[in-house]
Amino acid sequence: AKAARLFGADVTSLSAVLSITNCSDELRARVSSDAREPYREFLKPIIDKLKRTQSWAEDGLSRLQNKEGSKSAYEHSQSAGDIYLSSAELMDDLMLVFTSLCETGNAVEADGILTDIIRNVSAFGLTLVPLDIRQESDRHEEALDCITRHLGLGSYAQWDEETKLSWLQRELSSNRPLVRPGEWNENKNIFVPTAIETLEAFQMISEQHEESLGAYVISQATSASDVLAVLLLQRDAGVKKPLRVVPLFETLDDLKGAAATMECLFNISAYKGSIGGKQEVMIGYSDSAKDAGRLAASWAQYETQEELAQVAAKHNIDLAFFHGKGGTVGRGGNPATFDAILAHGPNTINAKFRVTEQGEMINQNFGFKDRAERTMNIYTAAVVSEHHTHRPTPTPEWRDMMATLSRISCDAYRDIVREDKRFVPYFRSATPEQEFAELKIGSRPAK
Repeated sequence: AKAARLFGADVTSLSAVLSITNCSDELRARVSSDAREPYREFLKPIIDKLKRTQSWAEDGLSRLQNKEGSKSAYEHSQSAGDIYLSSAELMDDLMLVFTSLCETGNAVEADGILTDIIRNVSAFGLTLVPLDIRQESDRHEEALDCITRHLGLGSYAQWDEETKLSWLQRELSSNRPLVRPGEWNENKNIFVPTAIETLEAFQMISEQHEESLGAYVISQATSASDVLAVLLLQRDAGVKKPLRVVPLFETLDDLKGAAATMECLFNISAYKGSIGGKQEVMIGYSDSAKDAGRLAASWAQYETQEELAQVAAKHNIDLAFFHGKGGTVGRGGNPATFDAILAHGPNTINAKFRVTEQGEMINQNFGFKDRAERTMNIYTAAVVSEHHTHRPTPTPEWRDMMATLSRISCDAYRDIVREDKRFVPYFRSATPEQEFAELKIGSRPAK
């Protein structure tokens, strides 16, 4: 609704300055033959359509908030032609205006408000900010375990990795549904509450418009079956355009096994064909630091990204890393953003950099317009500079030294955090950890 309102205001401003009388034959065919101001006549129904889109979205949100009626009730309150359901529709209309202006000697007018609107549509679409879905791999395993037991196939959770992969690939190649929507509510002796919640989340995904959601991030991903499980659950829920599945490798062991996991996935022809030559992988900074200490985690993150880049290049996959960093240094944050980006391993960014901004860092980096511009400028400059800066690859001697330091620091860290019985009582008495756990401000449950 907000996007439609903002774009409606922008197109209204555009219409006010486009009093030009000559246009291309293609645009002329879309307005009346005697129109003296063809651009304004062409833009008028676009403005009206954006207003209807805004009203439709606001009505739908109100119905959902008040739990009045079903989703389909407001979906059909406007026919598809009356509203914009995708940014591509709006972009086509805007590009027709842009092309017409350029073809008729009015490129200067095209390179003004219109170009700004086109860039905004390209960057933000009609949803402004698509949401990612994130859930732990154990929850997907639990849901599939309930399904296989319901179908009389045994316990999915007890199968080994080879058996899981075989069954998942077989089901993905079949059009047969595993369970019908809501069937879990009729068999609560098998489907536990958390499994029902997981399955209903996938059902919710299937009901959203394509541009509303972005990636499906799998926390605590440890194996290839974790990724295929999400693909299968999306297909079984009827998701028309499946979300891209992003495994998140968080602990030290998961980071060390990430390359083998992705190698296994890329060797599955059905999976490789489903991703269109692109793969996103999320690297966990906070949890790996809590698991192994900052030094060992940092070196593991560096090596993991190197190894994953090599695996992707071997299979001709365009790999993008999603960096799951927090604000503090202990959670992967770095106040020197420019230098931090250039510190990543060679050939791991390749002009693509996705990173989390959470908690107080959102306000600190994007809370004011000038600050947001400065932050984006730093990110852009760093990614461009990284692409054109030659950096040395660590020598074998450097790698041996880092491996030794990582092992020593990890052992020392775990000896305190895991083995010293005094640590947890001290930590809880010296910090407001338990009080923070009661606040609903975190990105995950307290541990």
